[in-house]
This record gives sequence, structure tokens and C-alpha cells, in this order.
Amino acid sequence: MKRIGVGLLGFGTVGGGVYNALQSQEDVILKRTETLFEVRSILVKEKEKERAVKGVQSLITTDFDRVLEAGVEVIVEAIGGTEPARMYVERALEAGCHVVTANKELMAKHGVQLERLARDRKVQILYEASVGGGIPVLGTMGHFLKANRVHRISGILNGTTNYILTRMSREGVSFAEVLAEAQQKGYAEADPAADVDGFDAVYKLAVLCRLAFETEVPVGQILREGIRDITPEELELARKLGYAVKLLATGEQYGEKGPVSLGVGPTLLPLSHPLAGVDGVYNAIHLEGDVVGDVTLVGRGAGEKPTASAVVEDLCNLYRLPSPRLPLSGEPLLLPAGEAGGSRFIFMKLRDREVPEPEQLCRSLEGIGLEVVDAVSAHGGVAFILRRWDPSHTSIVVPEPGLELSRITSRPIQGVNLSQERQPEMEGVV
Repeated sequence: MKRIGVGLLGFGTVGGGVYNALQSQEDVILKRTETLFEVRSILVKEKEKERAVKGVQSLITTDFDRVLEAGVEVIVEAIGGTEPARMYVERALEAGCHVVTANKELMAKHGVQLERLARDRKVQILYEASVGGGIPVLGTMGHFLKANRVHRISGILNGTTNYILTRMSREGVSFAEVLAEAQQKGYAEADPAADVDGFDAVYKLAVLCRLAFETEVPVGQILREGIRDITPEELELARKLGYAVKLLATGEQYGEKGPVSLGVGPTLLPLSHPLAGVDGVYNAIHLEGDVVGDVTLVGRGAGEKPTASAVVEDLCNLYRLPSPRLPLSGEPLLLPAGEAGGSRFIFMKLRDREVPEPEQLCRSLEGIGLEVVDAVSAHGGVAFILRRWDPSHTSIVVPEPGLELSRITSRPIQGVNLSQERQPEMEGVV
């Protein structure tokens, strides 16, 4: 049996969850890995604060040097944010300690430098919990899709926004109402910007695409749009057309080592798509590989136990699985995400609430050369799908139908009707 000393940085939801998981799962971990992980020091801001977990006061310190001096071989970073987390992680790596972190912002903004430092010091930095909470997506990509070129990633990477959109769609309540309730339940922070404005999903997408496409894209260059302007009426009309609206993170690479397109924003998915039915606080990642085809992973993307599970699995894998060492090909050519081509969902809110018949609207739009796939109307609004979208179409659409609009919104559409696409493949299969 090996005994591994662990230093824990932070003792909030994630740090406390890791400590509890190491205690409750000790027999399982020991049986399967022949390793005992012992938390020997815990770094906090306030030493005298009362802790919900009993028996840890002797391990508490506010001095990072005391953590390194406690005979630790692994540092678990559960502070969050970039500073002082980055400084502590760098010092741990320089001291020859392995690092496990759940910090998506840190790994999105400084991951390349930290992995380089870990390689130079011949230690590992693992960060499964930084994307998707308890969903083992990084391990799947790094260890079980080695023979594949992953050319597209689509993901619901934020449970808070998915919960809000689910409630709005099912119950017809406003964004503001659901957000307030989510904050009361603890699903959303007092300042919800990181979630509802798409920053959280951008950090996770940057980490995913670095691993999938072997290239680094600065987070500031990833297209980002949040969900604050979505209304229940828009969600209802999208569903009538056969689509669900999700805050979707998408990344695509066009050819091996080719240009990439990355973006986060409200996107329509056919109801048959694997991600369309992922509701509530759940996260999901859909991978498309050249050999394996489609792979979808679904699970809880946040919370004490799912995140702690991913951190503890990384601890176990430090001594059982080699860390993937992927060379990066530098900054790629970035293509605009969702600017032109494909189909587009257009939602128009009307001032006078005199809603035109969908057939009438289709004829009007087709008369100016636009190709309308389908149209629906209800509750003072109208929505339709345009094929072969171009951004200039917005300025064309507004004046032509002769409608008094209070707002107009366009959303990208992604995915296909998988059940229809795969039906021919199943013919002849007994």
C-alpha cells in the first residue's frame, strides 16, 4: 500500500467535497488502487472560521509554505479564479508536486504555460473536473479516443443556464423570474454574469478544443453571447418549429491542423438531437470523431459530489494512467462562428400584436428572394427559418413584411434529424 500526502487549497463546496469523498470512498480507492490518499494540510483564508466538517481544524493553515512542508506529493487546487490560484499552482509544480484542479478559468487562460511547467518538472497537472463536473469528457478524449480525429464538439456546458432555459420553456415564465428563483436555490450566483453571459462556457470550450484540436485559442477570441434576451415566446415558437433552444458551446476544425471556429451562444437544435432533451442542471458534450462517429456524454456538470468525484478520479489516475502530452500547433486561423451559410431561426416580436398568417409571411419573404423553410406565429410574435442565411438578411427582413416590430432576433441552427439520417443505415440490419 502506498500513502500519498495531499495538500488541499480551499475548503468551500469543492474542497469540502473532495475531503469528504476521500474519507467516504477510502476503502474503494484502496481496494482498486492500493493507494491511501491522506489530506495533510488545508489552505484557507480564515483560519478561525467554523467548519461544517469536523476534525479538520488541526490541518487548517493560511500559509502556503506550511502546506508544502506537510509532506505532500499532490496539491488539489479548489480555490477558483486565476489569482492567487495560478501562483500557488506554479509554486507547487516548481516544488515537484503533482497538481489536480477543477479551475476552468485558470486552465483556459493559463493552461498551456502550466502544462509546460509540469512537463519541465516531470510532474502532472490534471483537470478533469474543470469541464463538465462529473462527466469524464477529458479522460474520454485523452485516453479512449486516441485513434480518432475529433473534428466537432457541441456542448451544454453550463447547468445554470440550462436550468433557466428549461424552466422558461416548460412553464412560460420570464428570464428574470427563473433567475431569481435559481439564485434562491443556489443554482446561480448573486452575480450571475459568468453563467448567463456565457463566460463559464467559453472557459470550458477553450479547454476542450485545446485537447481536441491540439491548438490554443485565447478565450477573448471566442465568440460569446448569453441568454438574457431570450423570452418564453421565442422558446415556444422554436418548439413549434421542432427545435429546442440551448446555450450551446461549439467548436469545429476544418481538416487536420486546419482553421477552427469556436463560439458560445443560444442555438436551436432539432428535437431529435441528443442534446435537445438534456434539461435542468445537467450538462452534455457531443463529440464527432472520424472513426467512432458520434459520442454523447451526459451528467451533472457542477455541484459538490460530481466535481469531487472528478477530482478524486484524477488523484487515482495520477499513478495509474499516463498524462496525455499533446504538442500544440500554435494559434490557428479562426473562422467566424455562425456568420453565414446554413439555416437561421428568426424571431420577431410585434408592436401591434396583429400577427400575420405564416403562409402570408412566407409568400412575402419569398417574394424578395429569401428561402423560407417554415413559419409559425403566436402571442404577438412570429418566427420562421431561413435557408442559406447571410447577416445582411436582417436588414432586408425588417421592412419587407410591413410589420411593426418591437424586436427581432436571429439564432443559429445546428444539427440534423439524426433519426431520419440514420434510418437508411438500419435498413437490412436484423
